[in-house]
Amino acid sequence: MMQKRTSLAVLLMLPLWAQAELKALDDESLASVTGAGFGLVIEDFLYDGTNATITINDITNSTGQNVPISVKELYVGATGSNKGSNLNPVDIGRLSYPWTLDLVKGENLKTFRDDGQLVQTLPTNLSVLSFAAPSKIFGAGGQACVSGFAAAGNNCSMRSTEKVDAGVRFDFNVTGSRTDVINMDFTELTMDGSYLRLWGDTARQQLVGEARINLYAKTLEILSCATGTSGCTSAQEQAARTIYFTNTYAQYALGYGKSQPLLFDVTSNGQFVLELPNPVAGISNSTTRNQVAADFYANAPRTNILIDNLNFGGTRASATAVPTGGYNFGRNEISGLSFNYLKVSSHDL
Repeated sequence: MMQKRTSLAVLLMLPLWAQAELKALDDESLASVTGAGFGLVIEDFLYDGTNATITINDITNSTGQNVPISVKELYVGATGSNKGSNLNPVDIGRLSYPWTLDLVKGENLKTFRDDGQLVQTLPTNLSVLSFAAPSKIFGAGGQACVSGFAAAGNNCSMRSTEKVDAGVRFDFNVTGSRTDVINMDFTELTMDGSYLRLWGDTARQQLVGEARINLYAKTLEILSCATGTSGCTSAQEQAARTIYFTNTYAQYALGYGKSQPLLFDVTSNGQFVLELPNPVAGISNSTTRNQVAADFYANAPRTNILIDNLNFGGTRASATAVPTGGYNFGRNEISGLSFNYLKVSSHDL
């Protein structure tokens, strides 16, 4: 079952702080609007694919055999869904803080550093295609990014009623007799402050970009078996094969447009490649090299990952409670991570 009502709002090409002035426009009014960009708000959205299966084929191993991936139990709805068993519609975004698609000059796109300071990360006089989640708020009016967990910050724009519960299960048919399962369930998930920015690099003659992927969740559970199958029937068996995350956020920063754009490429044999080049590579002048390095370390967004409580096995007393039993690894954190060089490539299985 799928229920959806979508509202599109055309932004009046004002700065981000003025987007609260959104209003409906007729054709005559639209004719006088300059610039480009859209705001997207999805009202009363619910996706229930718990009884549907999507199969992804044409992924082969080294011997040319098909390795199908089955996508099952996919759902998105309001919080309180009890892992998709009690789904209700949810609003994703709102008119004052919509998802946006814009074509913007690089100097007009700013990024919040971890200390709340706005910095310019892109070169000037550059046309950039930007797809962004609702923005974060620094100052009055922010919302808790993870409810009841102050360490995640109170600068998200989405209210608690606009966060979602979501889940999906992947079945990997590795061989004819073996299927590996990953089943994930999120509660109170939001992506405030996330964005993807794309542009063409003339010197490199390729598509490049910059991405910020923010994920905030009250809980995440990963189950490594299919409920109801052998060894995954009783509550005890399922708990023994579950990893529990409580009060979790991940802020992935990929690329710094001024000196380290994210490079997208495809090899001659069809493999995808993502690369973050060394920001000072190819700069021979020592003064310029030092200036570029100083700017990169001062202003490039950093990657931060925090899990307030990580538990293997055990059970939760309620949907958002810290698990008991099993083995508790406690708090885990990676803070202020940056990449001087990174290259990721796909490979045949």
